Amino acid sequence: MMKHYENSSSCDMKKNWSHEKESCPDRVKGFNLCKKRNELRCFKQCQPISQPCNTGGDDDPITYYNYFISRTNFEFSGLVVVTNSGNPTSGCTMRVRVTDRAGGGASQVVATVSPGASVPIFVEGLISLDIACVSAETELPVPTTCSGEVIFDLEYCATKVCL
Repeated sequence: MMKHYENSSSCDMKKNWSHEKESCPDRVKGFNLCKKRNELRCFKQCQPISQPCNTGGDDDPITYYNYFISRTNFEFSGLVVVTNSGNPTSGCTMRVRVTDRAGGGASQVVATVSPGASVPIFVEGLISLDIACVSAETELPVPTTCSGEVIFDLEYCATKVCL
């Protein structure tokens, strides 16, 4: 379940904007503003990662799992932190694939997160984020799952209809 926080102090927003009775001007310098105004909003979410660890071989191909997809016109931009809580000596490595405006809308691997590490990723116009867990170990017992978390700290603009 995604959590949406409208009144986050990190976004420097006015509190309870939906209850304000402030009116927008009908016209500014000859332009009709249609009684709408853009406001900055926050999207914060912490999502656990628990998925199979693949070896990437013919019998066990690499599978990416989706952790974020935008089906809106909002431009989600900000920071995403991926943490791999696996064992540093025998855990799986995470490959983070991002599709965003900064990458031209193409999906590309932007980070590799080693077991026991965290990687911050700045995104601009995030469309989707996928993660694959891969183990290069063939001799040691490969863990069946990899685990961690993805923390989204994003901002986007939304239109407010003024009264």
